[in-house]
Amino acid sequence: MADANGFGENSLLVVAFEGWNDAGEAASGASRALRDQLELVPLADLDPEDYFDYQFNRPSSTLDENGDRVLEWPGVTLWGPPDGGPGIHVLLGTEPSRGWKTFATEVIDALAAAGIDGIVFLGAMLADVPHTRPISIFATSENEALRDRFELEKSSYEGPVGILSVLADAAERAGIRTLSIGESVPHYV
Repeated sequence: MADANGFGENSLLVVAFEGWNDAGEAASGASRALRDQLELVPLADLDPEDYFDYQFNRPSSTLDENGDRVLEWPGVTLWGPPDGGPGIHVLLGTEPSRGWKTFATEVIDALAAAGIDGIVFLGAMLADVPHTRPISIFATSENEALRDRFELEKSSYEGPVGILSVLADAAERAGIRTLSIGESVPHYV
């Protein structure tokens, strides 16, 4: 797992959020599959009360194995190796609807405690692309060393952003290298 170039040298985090930047659940689905395949366990939950508007992201009612009604609240969980040591981690949940600056600070604090020094953000956007062609995948980084190492381009995008961009900015400011991988999903999926 060690990487002499300092990207994921101790632990690497994969991040995906359900919502605006998760067309067809491509990013969250990949992250859930990674979490399940690696048998990661929950390390930290961010308090949903502080970051979610329940009129926008409503809790769901389900039945447990005994047939009792249980409420499932939108939230975000940091998953990691069962032994709590270094390795691949996953941050997965619903994109928060408020308190993004505080949310980013809380996430960066949790990542520092877990020893995470590299982040890969996953996203997918609806686009005017056909399903009959290969999926268009793009990777960018604001980190010059990672752009050089992986031959990436710096994004020239200007406009509205999601929580991934907010977290990437906070992580880079905290000295955690980041790169983003996105895909264009047919708008009719």
